[in-house]
Amino acid sequence: MIVTLKDTTAAEINAALIENHRETGGTALVHTLITICDSAHYDSVLDEAIDAAREHPARVLMVVHTGGRNNTLDAEIQTSETTPGDVIVLRLSGEIAEHADSVVLPLLLPDSPVIAWWPYDAPKDLAADTIGRLATRRISDCGTAKDSRKALEVRSRHLSPGDSDLCWARITSWRALAAAALDQRPSQVRAIRVEADPTNGPTSLLTAWLALKLDIPVERVDVKGPGGIISLALTTAAGDIEIRRTNGRSAVYRIPGEPARGVALDRRSIGEVMAEELRRLDPDPVQAEVMEALHNGIGQPEAGQPASGRSSARSGKPSSASRKPVSSAGSAAKDQESTK
Repeated sequence: MIVTLKDTTAAEINAALIENHRETGGTALVHTLITICDSAHYDSVLDEAIDAAREHPARVLMVVHTGGRNNTLDAEIQTSETTPGDVIVLRLSGEIAEHADSVVLPLLLPDSPVIAWWPYDAPKDLAADTIGRLATRRISDCGTAKDSRKALEVRSRHLSPGDSDLCWARITSWRALAAAALDQRPSQVRAIRVEADPTNGPTSLLTAWLALKLDIPVERVDVKGPGGIISLALTTAAGDIEIRRTNGRSAVYRIPGEPARGVALDRRSIGEVMAEELRRLDPDPVQAEVMEALHNGIGQPEAGQPASGRSSARSGKPSSASRKPVSSAGSAAKDQESTK
C-alpha cells in the first residue's frame, strides 16, 4: 500500500501515517533509520535500507534531495507484507531541503534510537549536520567515494562519539581470518604485508588495526587487481600466514604446518554491511580507536612517501596514555570478537 502526499507538511504526513496504521496495523519497531540521498541514488539506496531493516525492523525515513528550486515537500508512505516496518519517502526541494531536520523531527519514533545514514556524499562533520544532531548514531560510507582512501582520512579528522563508517564492516572477514590464524598458531608476528588497490579505504583501516594491535610497522603494497584488499601476509616465528583473494567470493588461506585451503571471502553488499553496523546501536569503541589511529598516521605511510608502490607504515606505538596497543595474537583475536 502506498499513500502519496503532494506539497504537504510534516503534520499531514504524521496524520496519514496514523491513519495507515489503523487500517493495516502497526508493527514493533526498534529504531528510526534516516537515510539521506539524492534522486539519482534513490532506487538503490531504498532497496539497501529495506534490506538492512529486515534484520532490524525500523521506521525508515528516506530524505531525498531532488535539487529543484521550488519550496516543495512531497511524501510517500509505503507499507506492505514485504516491508519491514514503516517506509516514509520525503522528497524535498528549495529552501525546505536546507531545513530537512524540521520535517524529520516530528516523524521520529518516540523514546528509541535514531540512526542517520549517508550512503553517498556525507558531510565532513556528521555530528554538526542538522540531521546528524538528531541522531544517536551517524553512519557514512566512504567506500562509495571515488577515492575511499582519501575520503576515510577526511572522516577520521572529524570524528565524534557515535560516528562510524561502513568501511569498518567491510574488513570484518579479514580481521576474523587473521585473528583465527593467530589463535591457531600463536607466535610472535615479525612483519606484516598488505596488498591492495591504491585508493582503497578499508585497507587503511586494516593496516591501522594491525599496527595498533600488534605494535609493528605494516608494509602496504599498492597493486592493481580485482579491487579492494588483495592479500594479507603475517610473518611469524612459526612461519608465514597468508590470506590471498582469488576472486570476489573466495580466498586461499595458508597457515604454518597445514596445507593451503580455500575459504569464503565474499565482497559484501551495502545492505549486508549496513545490517552488521546496526547490530550495535551504541558507539563502537574499537572502531573509534582505529579511526583515531588512522588520524594519527598509525599503520599509514610516512609523510612524503609515494601513494603507490611499496610503503612502510608506522607501528602502533601510543601517542598518548589513552592508547594501549596489544602485542599478543590472543589479544588481537579477543578484539575481533568484541566487534561481532
